[in-house]
Amino acid sequence: MSLVKITEISRFYGADPAYVLAGGGNTSFKSAENLWIKGSGTSLATIQAGDFVVMDREALGCMWNKNYPENEAARESAVLEDMMAARVPGESRRPSVETLLHDLFPQQYVLHVHPALVNGLTCSVEGKTAMERLFTDAVWVDACKPGYILALECKKVMDARKTATGKDVQLLFLENHGIFFAADTVEELDVLAAHVMDTLAAQIRKQPDPTLVAFDEARATSLAGLLKALYGGDAVLFCANTMIGGYDPKTESLSPDHIVYAKAKQLALPEDADEDTVKTLFAAFEAENGYKPRIVFWKSGMFACGNTEKEAATAQVVMLDAIKVVVYTEAFGGVSAMPDFLIDFIVNWEVESYRSKVSLSK
Repeated sequence: MSLVKITEISRFYGADPAYVLAGGGNTSFKSAENLWIKGSGTSLATIQAGDFVVMDREALGCMWNKNYPENEAARESAVLEDMMAARVPGESRRPSVETLLHDLFPQQYVLHVHPALVNGLTCSVEGKTAMERLFTDAVWVDACKPGYILALECKKVMDARKTATGKDVQLLFLENHGIFFAADTVEELDVLAAHVMDTLAAQIRKQPDPTLVAFDEARATSLAGLLKALYGGDAVLFCANTMIGGYDPKTESLSPDHIVYAKAKQLALPEDADEDTVKTLFAAFEAENGYKPRIVFWKSGMFACGNTEKEAATAQVVMLDAIKVVVYTEAFGGVSAMPDFLIDFIVNWEVESYRSKVSLSK
C-alpha cells in the first residue's frame, strides 16, 4: 500500500539528521481523489500511517479560484479555514501549512525537507545561479512569505516551467527555506534525493569543524546557572567547538526553522562578562526583541536555553545546523540571510507558532 510506503519514506528521511532536524519537513502521497499529508508538528522520524491527515483534492483545487482578502491576517485566517474544511469527514488534525504546495505536484510522492547541504545553496548569494548550473531541470522560488503566498508563487513558477518544457517539475528549491522532491515511485524519489545531496556535497569547499575546544568548566557552569534563572526554564545546555568559535553571532536568520526553534536573534556575551553584565545584557535583549534569548554565545561556546530539556536540546541542534549552513554557503558566494520582512513575518506567524508548540510537546 502506498500509505505504508509514504510512512516508511517519512521515517527513513526523518531519522536522518542530514535531511531532517527537530521534526521539520513534511511528506505526502496522493491518489486521484485524496492527499495524505503529514500533520502539522508531527515528527517524520516517528510518524505512523494513522498520523497522516487525509485531504479532499477537489476541495483543495477550489482554493486556487477563491479571492482571498488582501489583508494578511484576514487572508491567512480564511485560507486556514478552507484548508481545515478540505479535510475528509472525520479528520480532526491540522494538516501541514504546505498542503496546497504538495497538491501542486502531479507525482504521487512528495518529500519536503530543509537539509543543511541544500540550505548552503538556498541561503547563499549565488544560490539561484548555482542551482541552474547544477540542476538544469529544477526550479527556484525567491524568498517569500510561507503559506498561501508561497503556494501561489510556486504554482506560477511550476506552471511556467511546464508550459516551456512540457515536463512536470520534480525539484523545487525555495530560497532561505529548503527543497521539494517529487516522484511517482519510492525508488525514483530516493535516486533524486541522493543525486541532489551528492552533487551539492561535491561543491563544498570547507566542512564544518565540530572539534571540541577547551573551556573554563567552572565559569561555564556558573553562567549556565545564571542563564537558567534569567530564562526561567528547566534546562540550559552548553557546547563549545571550533565551528561555534568561527561563527558570527550577528548573522541574520537563515530559514524559518532557525527562527522557530532558536529564535530570530541570539545574545552574545563578552568573554569576561560578570554576573551584573550578564543580567544587564539579558534584560536589554529581552526589552529590544520581546523575547528571552534561547541561544547565548560565549567565547567558542554556546548556551541553549529552554523551558524543558527537549526545547533546549532542539534549540542547540538547530542553531548548530544554522552554523553549518553558513559554512556551506562559502561554496556559493557566502551568506544571504532572510529578508527583514520575512523574518518579521515568521516571528509573528501563528502557524509556525502552532507547529513549534506541537513538535516540542511530544
